[in-house]
Amino acid sequence: MKTNAKLMTGLLLTGCLLAPHLYAQTAPDQPNGPEVTTLSPGLAPPAFVQPRPERPGGPGRHPGHRPDRREARGPLGRREGLTALTTVTGTVGQLTGNDDFILNGFTLKNASGSVTTVKFPAHLGQSVQQAVKAGGNVSVTGFSETTPRGENLFRMTSLTAGKTTVTDAPPVALSTPPATPTMSTVTGKIADYQLDREGRVNGLILSTSGDAKTIVRIPSNVVAQLSNLATKGSTITVQGFAKIPHEGQVQLEKATILRASVLTINGQQYLVR
Repeated sequence: MKTNAKLMTGLLLTGCLLAPHLYAQTAPDQPNGPEVTTLSPGLAPPAFVQPRPERPGGPGRHPGHRPDRREARGPLGRREGLTALTTVTGTVGQLTGNDDFILNGFTLKNASGSVTTVKFPAHLGQSVQQAVKAGGNVSVTGFSETTPRGENLFRMTSLTAGKTTVTDAPPVALSTPPATPTMSTVTGKIADYQLDREGRVNGLILSTSGDAKTIVRIPSNVVAQLSNLATKGSTITVQGFAKIPHEGQVQLEKATILRASVLTINGQQYLVR
């Protein structure tokens, strides 16, 4: 009996000692009291947690708002926004075009003899060609620009020649859809290679029976493969689709621009991809 009494006394004493500890772990936080962390024997203390820093924008920032870090850019990679316009005057020199000979610019010589290259969208070609003449006076409004290749250009927004004014406006929507391109087959000798502005081959110039120059457009990844197969003077047959100038465009030089689909060299056909 004495042993049982001592055992019961020990259990009651242990329960009294553990009760406050258990309450501290399970009792809800008091609304006005400090937060208390109670450690159990043998457990390591928790790591110190740094408070989460404020997000950019500070308190009151709209939930889910993310600042747009992309820079809005317009055509030709220019940053959109306000661009100061200037006006240059002079006499028209040579009309210039792109690799497909589509009119998209001209040279302008001012009173001091300095020459400026004026550029405009290709769909304005017909309007510009009708307004300007070589040696004629013209006033051009626009802005200067340096291309990634280091070329200094003057981008036209409008020009005035005599009583005619041409303004850079979007192309007019066609009332009828353009004609579907048809497959053409041309055979000729490779007279030369056409180079782009960076000196890389981007076309084969064929010598054919017709008067028009034929230029075969080939992808850059095919050029290396053709270096030994399609040498100058060799005969080649090309199947492809002719490029047709769009509304308002002017081709300065009569040429057929053919986008190659199949090449036949020395009797072997090659699919161009």
